[in-house]
Amino acid sequence: MIHRAVLRSLLALLSALLLLAGAACVPSGQQGGDGKSCLDCHEDYRSLYSAGVVHKPVKTGDCFGCHRKHGLVGGAYLKREGAALCFTCHQALAKELTEKKLHHDPVDKGACSLCHQPHNSPNENLLTKPDEQLCFSCHEEKKFTRQYVHAPLEKGCRTCHEPHGAKVGRLLIKDESALCKDCHSVGSKAFEKAHGGYPVESGCSDCHSVHSADNPKLLKEFTHQPVTSLNCASCHAAATDTAPFAVTQNAAALCYTCHADLKTDFSASQTHAPVADGDCFACHSPHASDFKGIAKADPKNICFECHSFKFFPTQKENAPIGHVHAPAGTGDCLKCHGPHLPGKGQSNLLRKDASKLCIDCHAEKAKRQKVNHQPVADLECLGCHVPHESTQPGVLVKPQRPLCAECHQQVGEDLGLQSLHRPFVDGKCSSCHDPHGGEKKQLLRTTGAQGCGQCHGTIETERENARHQPFNQGRCELCHRSHGSQQPFLLERPVQEVCVECHRERKPIAGTPGGHQNCSVCHYSHGNDENAFLLKPPPDLCLNCHDIDRFWEKGVAHAPAAEGQCSSCHDPHQPQQLKTAGSVVTLCADCHDVDPQTMSAVHRQIAPGKDSCLECHDPHGGPDASLTLPVKHEPFAKGECRSCHKGGSE
Repeated sequence: MIHRAVLRSLLALLSALLLLAGAACVPSGQQGGDGKSCLDCHEDYRSLYSAGVVHKPVKTGDCFGCHRKHGLVGGAYLKREGAALCFTCHQALAKELTEKKLHHDPVDKGACSLCHQPHNSPNENLLTKPDEQLCFSCHEEKKFTRQYVHAPLEKGCRTCHEPHGAKVGRLLIKDESALCKDCHSVGSKAFEKAHGGYPVESGCSDCHSVHSADNPKLLKEFTHQPVTSLNCASCHAAATDTAPFAVTQNAAALCYTCHADLKTDFSASQTHAPVADGDCFACHSPHASDFKGIAKADPKNICFECHSFKFFPTQKENAPIGHVHAPAGTGDCLKCHGPHLPGKGQSNLLRKDASKLCIDCHAEKAKRQKVNHQPVADLECLGCHVPHESTQPGVLVKPQRPLCAECHQQVGEDLGLQSLHRPFVDGKCSSCHDPHGGEKKQLLRTTGAQGCGQCHGTIETERENARHQPFNQGRCELCHRSHGSQQPFLLERPVQEVCVECHRERKPIAGTPGGHQNCSVCHYSHGNDENAFLLKPPPDLCLNCHDIDRFWEKGVAHAPAAEGQCSSCHDPHQPQQLKTAGSVVTLCADCHDVDPQTMSAVHRQIAPGKDSCLECHDPHGGPDASLTLPVKHEPFAKGECRSCHKGGSE
C-alpha cells in the first residue's frame, strides 16, 4: 500500500513536470561544457553497449538524456532516480499506469532496473534475462514446471499477464473467464461432458492450477472427491436443472452428508467459531486447492482473515517494534492450534496443554539442570511468556524487571538503593541470569570476572597484571553486590569495612580522620604496579589532600617530605599517632643530632623545651633553611633571644 501511494504521487508529479517540459522526449545534446562527448573519454563503452537490443538514448549517443555531466570528478550520476527517470521518455506507460489500479510489485517500487537493462541487452525490451528466467527470479520455478504444464505457459508469461500493470487481478490481460475462452471451447458438448454435463463458464481456477500440476487436466493437488469423480450432483442440483449450480443444502448440512463422523465432535463446546456456525467455506474450498485439507488459501494466511495482531503478519504502520513468537509470525498457527476443535480438556483450540506444546519446540529450555528456575521446573511457561506477540524481547508478558519482581521481592527493595548496577536498573536481568536454568547458583550465566567482563571490557586485561588477589582471581563478589548498594561502586559495605575483612591489621582506631579511613582515597582497589597499590607515589598522593608544599617552590623543603618519604614520620592509616613511639624529638632524632649540647649550640645556648620542635619549625618546609615558621615574634626574628630568655647569647 505504501509503495502504491508513492507511485501514485510520483506519477502525479511526473505528469506536472511533463506538461512543463513539453510532451516530447527530446535529445539533450551529446557534448559537455568543454565540447567533449562521453565517448571521447569512455570509448570502451561504444562497443560494450552496441550489441543486441540497444536503448534509444544509447544508440544515439545521448548519454546526457539520463546522466548528469560530471566534470573532473568521475561518477555515473543520474538526473533522477528509478521510475522518475524512465517516465521522462516513457510517458505513454506512465499515463497507462495511472489508469490501472493493479501494478507489478517492481513497478510499485519504481525499480525498473530489476527487469530492464539501462543500456543494452541480448533480450527484447532490454530485459535482464529471457522472459521465463526473469519471472523465476521472484516466482518459485517449481510451481510452473510440474508434470502437466498449461500450454499458454510454454508461449511465455505475457500470453496471459501484463508485465507492468492491469485492471484485472493477478495482472491478467483480461477477466479470467474471458481469457480461458480464448483457447477453450466453453459451451461445447465436449466441454460440458468433461465437467460432468454441467454448463461451466467461469471459475476455472477454482479447480484447475493455471500454470502446472501433477494431476491430469491440471487439477489442483488437493481435489474434493466429488470433483475428482465428476459427481457434482452430490452437492449441486442436477445438470439439467434450471439452476444447476444451486447447492442442495446449506454448507454444514451439506458437508455432514459425507462427513457425518465429525458432526458429534464438531457440535461440542470450544470448537472454532466457523465450525460452530457451520461456515465450512470460511476456511475450505468446496472444489479443490493447492493446500492440504482443501484450504481455500495458504493456511499461513487464512487465520489472519479473522484474527488480527499488531506486529504480524505485517508490522502495522506507526506501531512500536514488536517481538513475535516464530510459529505465529510465520502463520504456522496449526503448530499449536487445532483447526476445528481443541485437544481433550483444552481451550483456545490448543492441541494439548500449553506447557507441553512449548516443550515440543523448546525441550532444551525445560530439561532438568543443576539449578532450575521454578516456573520452568513447573512448566508454567505462560507465567512469563505470551503465545503470540509482545512489545518485549522473548515475547515476555512485561519488561524483565517488573516481571521478575513479581516473585523476587528483593528486586523491588534493591531499586531503592543509592547505587544501582546498570543492567539491573535497565531491567536487563537476563544479561547476568539465565531465566530458564543453569549450572550456577542464582541462575547466573557465569560468575566472577568472566561474567563482569562482558560489560566491563578492560577487566580481563587488567587482571593479567593485577596483584590484588581477589581481583586477580576474578572474585568480584567478595567486594561488590550485583544489583545495588548504599555504597559507591556497588560495594558490599563501606570501603574500609570491605578491606578490613582481609586486612584486619588495618582496622581504623578511634580518632582516625575520615579521609584516612577510606582506603580508596589512596589505594587502587583492583591493584596496580605501585607499592601498596597506591593511586600515585608520594608525595603527589599526599598532596591531593594535604597542603604542605607551600614553601617547596620558593623556600626550602624538608627533604623527607619532598622526597615522598611521608611514612618516615607518619602512619598513613593512623595519622593522629606518631610513626615512632615516644616524643616528637625522638622522631626527629632519627635524622637529627638532638644531644643537649648540640641543641644548645644551634639554639644560641638556649636549651629548647622537650618536644618543642614543632613550636618553631614546619616539618615539611619553610621560607629558609631553618624551616622556622614564617610568622615570628619580633625579638626572635631579630635574634634578640636574651630579651626573653636568660643565659642565651646573641
